[in-house]
Amino acid sequence: MQFSMSSLYICIFLLPEGWRESFLGAPRRLLVTLGSLSRDSSPCPAAKVEPLPCLPVPDLETTMQKYLAQVEVIAPNHLERTRCLVKNFLCGPGPKLQQRLLERRQKVANWATDWWLQDMYLSVPLALPINSNPGFVLPLKKKLKSPKDSATFLGRFILELLYYQEVLDRCELEVEHIKSRDGKSQALCMAQHYQMFRMYRRPGVNCDEQIIFDRATSGDHIIVAYHNQFYSIPVRVSDRGRITEAELIEQLLKIMRTRANPKTPPVGILTTAKRPVWACAREELIKNERNRHNIELIERCVCIICIDNDVLPATFNNPYREDDRWIGDRDYANVLHHALHGGGSQHLSANRWFDKTVQFILGKQDGFWCLNYEHSAGEAPAVLPLAEQLTQKVEAMPPAKESFEELDLPAPEKLEWCLSEQTMSDIREASCNFDTLVEDLDLCVLNFCEYSKEFVKSCKISPDVYVQLALQLTYYKLHGKLTATYESAGIRRFSLGRVDVIRAASPEALTWAMAMCQGDPESQSRNQQNNTQDDCGKRPDRIKELFDLAVQRQVKEMNDNITGHGIDNHLMGLRYAAKEAGGPMPEIFTDEAFSIVHHFTLSTSQVTTKEPAVVGYGPVVPDGYGCCYNIQKDSFMFHIAAFNSDDRTNSKCFAQTLEQSLRDMADMLKNSKQR
Repeated sequence: MQFSMSSLYICIFLLPEGWRESFLGAPRRLLVTLGSLSRDSSPCPAAKVEPLPCLPVPDLETTMQKYLAQVEVIAPNHLERTRCLVKNFLCGPGPKLQQRLLERRQKVANWATDWWLQDMYLSVPLALPINSNPGFVLPLKKKLKSPKDSATFLGRFILELLYYQEVLDRCELEVEHIKSRDGKSQALCMAQHYQMFRMYRRPGVNCDEQIIFDRATSGDHIIVAYHNQFYSIPVRVSDRGRITEAELIEQLLKIMRTRANPKTPPVGILTTAKRPVWACAREELIKNERNRHNIELIERCVCIICIDNDVLPATFNNPYREDDRWIGDRDYANVLHHALHGGGSQHLSANRWFDKTVQFILGKQDGFWCLNYEHSAGEAPAVLPLAEQLTQKVEAMPPAKESFEELDLPAPEKLEWCLSEQTMSDIREASCNFDTLVEDLDLCVLNFCEYSKEFVKSCKISPDVYVQLALQLTYYKLHGKLTATYESAGIRRFSLGRVDVIRAASPEALTWAMAMCQGDPESQSRNQQNNTQDDCGKRPDRIKELFDLAVQRQVKEMNDNITGHGIDNHLMGLRYAAKEAGGPMPEIFTDEAFSIVHHFTLSTSQVTTKEPAVVGYGPVVPDGYGCCYNIQKDSFMFHIAAFNSDDRTNSKCFAQTLEQSLRDMADMLKNSKQR
């Protein structure tokens, strides 16, 4: 049984969930025919607490003024025309479309989320790896010295994940809270957590589909990928629940003892194709009943465990720093490449299934441990803290017994494929195209340790605001202008809230960046070409004043977004409301300035972890940068991505310039303290 997205939300937040006693049509596998465990039928705790507020619809005129400010900074040549379009919109269709949003807010739990999912993810035809799925590399403190060590670690991790899954089944997950601006504790929406291990993204020719599976018919087996071959292991059985640690370890060892077969078709590489291409290839694949059975098992598993028998070569190492080692000869960039894409068809990319929401990846050779997750299901807070916590818990467990009694278990179900000539052609095409994409990815990691967030906080500045302005300064130094900048702003304080966009490219940030670049011959030349004025940056105290204004503007932008008053969801909602209303699309949405303002050349996100983990993703546009940063106690870690095929971007150059920007900003602050 499958649920639509809206049905899932009703299920989680409004209705009690009763679970059927057996799997309907579940295939016969290990030990017995799988049946579901008895499910607790108590209602989700979210139905017992005070409901979360609905996402507000921002004021129309305020959004238009903020939009004009973006055009002023990012596309100044279009400003006069855009002012006329805004005026016409406010005097014409704007108020009616705003009213449609207000009426929609009264009818659905969140007026933006369904449209946002379509716009942000499901309607985007690009391949998932690099373009969408993030990679997250975790440090392992204990070295895995043997296949048994690897199998024990994986077995224990999977069992801990099943305990967590059962907490979700019983709707007992503790609700997260955040302090609001008035200091009060505010509950956050937990929908992403409840759907993370029940969701699958199925490719479509025109639009992908999110499948939410009923736990009565899914989530009681895992899929293991090894040497490009997929295996199904049931992890619960009807007569006694979870299988034991010893049973799970033995099943994993059976898989890890198999040798690579060069004739194994790399079917997983199909999930790296562009979404319409993969959708057509999938239709060809499921014409065969065995293939259909295999894909159903993959779609309905709790997660995928990828066991890699190789490492990526030094060609994937960091182009900037050679001394930042992660493990052995591998550095931060090497392991991030591994997590994001697996190195291409000649390495590990076919040992994946990128449509699945969560894939945990273990390197047998060096204990590399990471996850790759499908982003439409949720943001980092729904999966990364869990991965950290479970990893730490498993590593704290005592060593496994030296030996244990072998159990007489049937082998894991090996997923055999029956492939047509068309499918083999699809695999070859997908391999070729993905290898090109992998080669195009330009990754660089900057681990900045010269000062930390404590210095920034001592200056009474938010570390996130500080980093965002550092990125603006860096982009200005490189390109002589600012650009549309995306920073995700969590809006989970609202029912079914996902994210909006904090825009750091403000008029105040531009003025400060120009002032900071006085004395830089290249920047001066660009300023003269852009007809900008140099007077504002001649005195250090004036530069600090301009910086303070940029900080204030960025703080306001951040607060507006997290309280539901950002412009991007609002503009998207007005555009979708216009589509639903029919008739011609308002010119404000078809004008070139609108495209420029939404061409996020700088896509950024803060993902902070307890340990110095490596987190990253690719750019979202061909001429852009993807910049994920991890603010640690003693350092700022930046994971910068660009594409080699665009000569306007270079990750190493961006990292070098960013490092100097951070030094320049510290000097600015220190000098201002001495005055």
